[in-house]
Amino acid sequence: MLFDDPTEFEDFLEPIGGDVSIRPATGSLFNAEISLKKLDAVGLFSVSANSFKVLKEPQDDFYGLTVPLSAPFTVSERGRNQEYEASSAHLLKPGHAFDLMAKRKCHFLVCNFFTDPFHDYSQRLQQSDTQELSSSNPDVSFFTRTGCGLLRSVARTWSELNNKTAVSKITLKEREDDLLASFVMHLNEDINDRDSFKGNAPYHLRRAEEFICENLDNPITRDQLAEVSSCSIRTLSRSFEKKYGIGPLAFIKQRRLDAAYLDLLSAKSDATTVTQVAINYGFAHIGKFAIEYGKVFGESPSTSLARR
Repeated sequence: MLFDDPTEFEDFLEPIGGDVSIRPATGSLFNAEISLKKLDAVGLFSVSANSFKVLKEPQDDFYGLTVPLSAPFTVSERGRNQEYEASSAHLLKPGHAFDLMAKRKCHFLVCNFFTDPFHDYSQRLQQSDTQELSSSNPDVSFFTRTGCGLLRSVARTWSELNNKTAVSKITLKEREDDLLASFVMHLNEDINDRDSFKGNAPYHLRRAEEFICENLDNPITRDQLAEVSSCSIRTLSRSFEKKYGIGPLAFIKQRRLDAAYLDLLSAKSDATTVTQVAINYGFAHIGKFAIEYGKVFGESPSTSLARR
């Protein structure tokens, strides 16, 4: 649905976003397109706009996960300005204000977890009456185990909800269950694992992670990883296995699939092809790329590209 009036956009979002103030980030012209889907405990929507500014007072209605799909956006929170790019997302928790700005053509995907049904689900899943969830970090990295799992669950759910073929209630309910479980796992991620990604992991592992994240569209070899991490590839492999359950090469492949998904979802089909994106991330066999992509994201690469 297209909007050229931010007030109408605000009214349209009210069922899943509550009371918000939306304006263009630059200039006076507002032009935005939204696609909105709703499940029992989760609401998802994508937004494309020429520029975008959202202001929301502290609320207790939902947790909000905002994933950038093209140009980065900036969130101002508690005196801190943080830019979010394709490898990360912003997590808005109940009780927090929300101030997002995207100054140029933006495209992002939002997943709102409604507080009451989510807390009920979390208590049943963990067999606990507590509603306190450990993660207070607003930065969600897709290069952590639970962050990657959450992104892929959001992607599969979004795919099912946009499937042109009728999807059964059973399928949708199970997909929502997977999404809620992935979010619970992220919020309850062990504090040591979270800190290890941020700064307490072995130096050689952090250096390898950083190098991989910065070079997903470039060749990455074992000897490069050994050189940048200043340790043997065997030691590095053990560190990756301990943290992620997979070796460094499998980690690279996962991250490249995730990057390809975000690129395809944000690209215009008349300016980009599946083959171009696959080759950009080192997938030489397009058929195998499509098969692996479908297993992870629940749809073909061409479907993701056409969705834009």
